[in-house]
Amino acid sequence: MSDGRSTLEIAFIESFDGGSHRSFREGLTAHSRHRYRAFTLPPRYWKWRMRGGAAWFADELTAASGSFDVLLATSLINAADLRGLLPPPLDRAPLVLYMHENQLTYPLSPHEEFDFHFGFTNIISCLAADLVVFNSEFHRDLFLDALPEYLGRMPEAVPRGIRGRLEPRIRVLPVGLHRDPQAAAAGAVWRGGPCVPESGPAWPRDGRRPVILWNHRWEFDKRPDQFAAAVGALLEAGHDFAVILAGDSRHQDDVFGPLAQRLGDRCLHCGHADRPVYEALLARSDIVVSCAEQEYFGIAVAEAVHAGCYPVLPRRQVYPTLYGSLCRGRHFYSDTDELTALLAGLVSGADGGHMCSLAADVDPFCWPRLAARYDDLLIEAAELRPSDAR
Repeated sequence: MSDGRSTLEIAFIESFDGGSHRSFREGLTAHSRHRYRAFTLPPRYWKWRMRGGAAWFADELTAASGSFDVLLATSLINAADLRGLLPPPLDRAPLVLYMHENQLTYPLSPHEEFDFHFGFTNIISCLAADLVVFNSEFHRDLFLDALPEYLGRMPEAVPRGIRGRLEPRIRVLPVGLHRDPQAAAAGAVWRGGPCVPESGPAWPRDGRRPVILWNHRWEFDKRPDQFAAAVGALLEAGHDFAVILAGDSRHQDDVFGPLAQRLGDRCLHCGHADRPVYEALLARSDIVVSCAEQEYFGIAVAEAVHAGCYPVLPRRQVYPTLYGSLCRGRHFYSDTDELTALLAGLVSGADGGHMCSLAADVDPFCWPRLAARYDDLLIEAAELRPSDAR
């Protein structure tokens, strides 16, 4: 396998096959040179998936015909249980764990109580895996830095040296984008070139009404209430702009329903959009906003940036580590007042004339460019001998 061109047989284990988890699986399997067999469960009952999904998948893998070079699982599963329940030789197959999120630092829903079990399952799963992949350096550091306090909740018999045992097996690879890579010289001037504030085309581009995009889940951790408050303040100040509200309207409709009604014909879209419609909405938008209370990568923002949107993002999340060193524009805010002021400057044209290179900078996240890095990672995992693992 060391020639780097080998084709591996991969078991892809996904206990919550929906949203970004399903998007990741479909993107990787469509663009990888390896062969995959997917073992999945529908995207519901995530707590039960973490508690009991391993037993289900162990049975499914045991019953499957053929053998696998690598087991690839994602974070809503107990990887230690899975490994312990597999019979030989499946229990000796290298196991790669991809951390979409983690339960040590994920914010609690207003309707949930803290449960130590789920974060500790993540820790045990990382210890059971041969390689652990985080979707950003920010996410990796957040998880590792949270270990001492989290494990400090244990009254006794606290496992020692967890960080030191995990660090050598951790890798960082971004989530892929379902977008075609840009051609070498593609894009209008606002989509590439040197990042030089106060130079470039007038804003809003083409002299038309600027369009603000929300393209996230309509759930509490994405803070739609903060977005609605900022948009409401812009309306009260008399600014001229339009808004696209893309997402599943089953959640937080009590926030976005009244906002859409208040916007009237300025709301160009409200609710779910299938992929072709979503791509058209991205192309129509000028500014993408995130208000996320947790974000370990931010695939929705990356897709919009790649489509040419100017991002407006919270400082407290992953975004400064992904974009902060690449563009000197005003992209980050700390509170609702700063968010409103930043948006007001953009939609009014007061902060115009900025050339942003971020669309070109996120191009390596597109699956056709990214998949080869995952292929190499899986080759690395497959070449681990049992004595090398853990």
